[in-house]
Amino acid sequence: MNKREGILFLFSIVREIRNSFENPVIFFTQKDYGETIYTALTDIREALLVKAPPDKVSAIVNSFHHQWLEAVQEIEKFKKRIKETPRDVVLNAIDFTKQCATKRYKLLQKYIEDLKTIVAEEEYNMLTLDIKIVDEMKDIVCSALSEKKKYIRSQADQTEYHVKIQDEIEELLIWLDRQNDNLAITFCKVLNLKVPVAPTDLTKTLKQVIEEVAADPTPEAQRVAELINKKGKMLTSTIRISSLNDLEISKVIEKIQSLEERIERLEDQNSSAVMALRHKALYLEERLLSLENIRSSVKRLKALPSSASALSLSEARDVHIFNHLLPHHDRCRLVEQLIQLWSSAILEHDHESIISILSVVDLKEIFSDEKGCFTVDRYGRKIYTKADDEVKYQLDEHNELVPVRDDDRHVYFYDSCGRYYINDTRERVYKDHEGASEYILNKSGYLVKVLEKVDGTEYYYDWLGRYRIDEKGRHIYCEEKSTEEYEHDGLGNLVKIHSDTFCYKPCPIEPITTEENKYLQAEVGSALKECIAAVVLHQPNDPVIYLSERLEKYHYNIKDRQDRLIQEQERLQIQQYIQSQAPKHTTPEHSDTEDESATVVDSNFLEYEHKTEDEIEF
Repeated sequence: MNKREGILFLFSIVREIRNSFENPVIFFTQKDYGETIYTALTDIREALLVKAPPDKVSAIVNSFHHQWLEAVQEIEKFKKRIKETPRDVVLNAIDFTKQCATKRYKLLQKYIEDLKTIVAEEEYNMLTLDIKIVDEMKDIVCSALSEKKKYIRSQADQTEYHVKIQDEIEELLIWLDRQNDNLAITFCKVLNLKVPVAPTDLTKTLKQVIEEVAADPTPEAQRVAELINKKGKMLTSTIRISSLNDLEISKVIEKIQSLEERIERLEDQNSSAVMALRHKALYLEERLLSLENIRSSVKRLKALPSSASALSLSEARDVHIFNHLLPHHDRCRLVEQLIQLWSSAILEHDHESIISILSVVDLKEIFSDEKGCFTVDRYGRKIYTKADDEVKYQLDEHNELVPVRDDDRHVYFYDSCGRYYINDTRERVYKDHEGASEYILNKSGYLVKVLEKVDGTEYYYDWLGRYRIDEKGRHIYCEEKSTEEYEHDGLGNLVKIHSDTFCYKPCPIEPITTEENKYLQAEVGSALKECIAAVVLHQPNDPVIYLSERLEKYHYNIKDRQDRLIQEQERLQIQQYIQSQAPKHTTPEHSDTEDESATVVDSNFLEYEHKTEDEIEF
């Protein structure tokens, strides 16, 4: 599981936890069976992300099978002693179940919040929305459990009380079967299962088979051994010819299948946008179906009466894998067989098909051609050997012998394009040597680079270009011989990543003004303030004309006041000059009074003259 698949698996975890809240069951044994489901999901995700060994993965899968078996057995034991169990034990079990529901929701919420840094914003918002739905379902389940508690506490008839508890236990068992069914199906979707082709060991050579038949004392075996001895040469030649023919036929069939696959790929639309839209449409359809199921579940929970009985037996028969209705020994046998199937599908087993009994590989038949002597290995390759050399050789794309350079992870073949191995998706990945770049053949017949290593860093290629994956799981795009790095914004665009963080300063408290603003405020601010206030006060029919006339009148008044101030200042200067030239003994008292009166009048005029202008009337 890569990081992208790990993020998508989070939706499966949320879905399974949400399904656990669909029925308000009671944990009578006071064991949180929902936490078992949650733990199995998170453990399998962590194990697949770190590429844990198959033994650990198999142990996680086997664990929830054994836990289901133990849980069913514990619940059945409790079911047998209902009549001896006090009612307070059941009421305490309901309170315990409510606490488990709250704890399960908080564990899921914290688990998603801890992964916020590695999840895209859009996907995290969708997960948050799902968690809110889980929270609402949790509240509904707690409310339904409270109603059940009231009903059980108020039940006076012991017979009805026992019937009610029996129904609740049956509902818990059916819920437990369904949760384990969903868990097994989810594991099947994420695990790379290895399906064995044969249940027994078929790696024996033909010689060993004949020896075993000859050693068998039964008459039928002795008759077959005698027949083989009589026609040994004929059988040997027949096996050789059949093996060669089968080998040639398998090669022809392989070529035909590869051509058919290539034709099918060429018939499909090669637009990445169309494929993205298709995946998006499928995802939205699944989301819509999931929301419809949630809505129906919520409606069913809201309409659930206090005396609701357990699920019917017809619904119980719909269980896919786990079935609590089986007897105990059958359940044990079921779990044992399931564990064997999981182990054979997860763990590495060297199973070989029935054809290996008659295979030229097992018989170590040696053939020869113009290149030398060769044998055919289990993968259908011609492996050449030389008399004085223990090195194994195979034919390359130039039809020349080169040493076999298989590694622990891959088996390499050659075709006209070069050296390649087959990956998990059955695609041919071309790689010339260890540490070289990897290529695949696209639908147009060109080799496209998909992986390269530079100074220990792995770079991948997609439709946006060359990228690497950092420690946070982000795709960092960068060109060769360039220090600039980019990141996908989720909308099909590459956004440059800046090394320096942007620090924005807060807005200044004082308003930002320019010289022009200061000039306007000083020169025409008072005029606009007074004229606009007059427009607001009078509210004329045509405010624009009124404002213009008011500004003209304001300009006239200011100019007139300035002219009168100039005239008054000139008059005062002349009067002061005359008074200064007149003899002081002529009219001293009159002169002083007149000067004082003139000064008072002039000062009042200068101070209050501009405030006594006539108002404009319209």
